[in-house]
Amino acid sequence: PEASLPSTEEGVSKMQKLEERVGIGTGVSVHKMLEFERNGHTKMPNLLQNAGMDVEEVYTAFENVFNARLVEAYTQKMRLFGVAPKLLSSLVDPDEAREMMEEICEAEEREIPFLQIFHLHEGSSKSAQTLRKLALSPHLGKLAADLMGVTSVMLYQTSAFVKEAGNAETRWHSDLNTAPFDTNHMVTFWIALTPVPTFDEAPLEFATGSHRDFALPYWYSNEGMRNLDARNYPIKSHEPLLSGDATAHSGWVLHGSPPNMSEERRCAFAITYVKSGARTLSKDGLRRQPDDEDMEGYREWISRIKPGQPAIHPALPIVYQQ
Repeated sequence: PEASLPSTEEGVSKMQKLEERVGIGTGVSVHKMLEFERNGHTKMPNLLQNAGMDVEEVYTAFENVFNARLVEAYTQKMRLFGVAPKLLSSLVDPDEAREMMEEICEAEEREIPFLQIFHLHEGSSKSAQTLRKLALSPHLGKLAADLMGVTSVMLYQTSAFVKEAGNAETRWHSDLNTAPFDTNHMVTFWIALTPVPTFDEAPLEFATGSHRDFALPYWYSNEGMRNLDARNYPIKSHEPLLSGDATAHSGWVLHGSPPNMSEERRCAFAITYVKSGARTLSKDGLRRQPDDEDMEGYREWISRIKPGQPAIHPALPIVYQQ
């Protein structure tokens, strides 16, 4: 006899039992896990509130840490422009650093870029402690583990992404292409600290399914991967985002962000987790080297771990373990 389809109630009951069996107790539904696995990204409404954090408190802490390190944000961009480190090391005034960056952009016909700094959770200030409490939250650790399908995760880095009104687009990239890990298990929570009601406020855009496109990195160099039009990825963004909402994305999914066409400053706090004990890249047999754009994010510890060995270091604390 033909098998009958389960009723709606039976289907819901089976889904609940499945969620209980896989240990989901932090708000990640099986549907959300499948969406993340298939697409490489998903929306996480009320992420801060669900982690027990006050949105205004986190935003204030973010602003305090970012403003205290504003010179670093400008010099990080100018380093990528190729400005001599000796010249950058002499900068101490944020206004002077900003003027230098703007002059370089004008002379080289560049658009003004967004600003970024790493490891906002480090330091002894009250603001850094607030951000550390969030980054080391077992709630977020469990979310990351569920999305990656692993039993233990460690914190890799926290990052600030600030786009002033009119700042340029963020180029398409994948996070694991700029990281020193030999793994597929990485997830980033990109948390909106200012509202992103429309596309004008520059949300992240994702090339849906690109994390599953094995042919792209296998056959093409970094240069060859820049023209993605022929691959016909469905492009998706998750606006509107309220303050405290977030998106989660896989380490290999291609993503970027349009220019900030609004009149408001857009602030996002990103927290990145990796499977505990992920190995660093070996020096032998690599098809290509990782992009060094994010080197400042791992410079502190990478020299203390032999290539190809598990990344175990105090700077990479375990956040969740089943």
